[in-house]
Amino acid sequence: MQPEHWFVYYKLPAADLAAWLARSQVLLRAVARDGGVRGRLLQRADEAAGLTTLMEVYEGIADPVRFGAALEAAVLAAARIDPPLALPVRHTERFRPAAR
Repeated sequence: MQPEHWFVYYKLPAADLAAWLARSQVLLRAVARDGGVRGRLLQRADEAAGLTTLMEVYEGIADPVRFGAALEAAVLAAARIDPPLALPVRHTERFRPAAR
């Protein structure tokens, strides 16, 4: 099986950005530790007023089941950091190299 690349994006109120950036660092560390994949966090360059879009990028995922469980656990833990914030709706897209 070829490694997968996951792209997880979500919109949140711009007022919550600082809190989510701090939580995202906790999330990325947990995923690297428990899922075996180091991720990156990107922010949309052309924002709509009042909202911001973040995207987590995870590349070279050899074990999608293990990785998915680690990601889910890390997201729930990050959402519970005090003060708790509403968990944004996350959209995940999974890709692998195209067959030749």
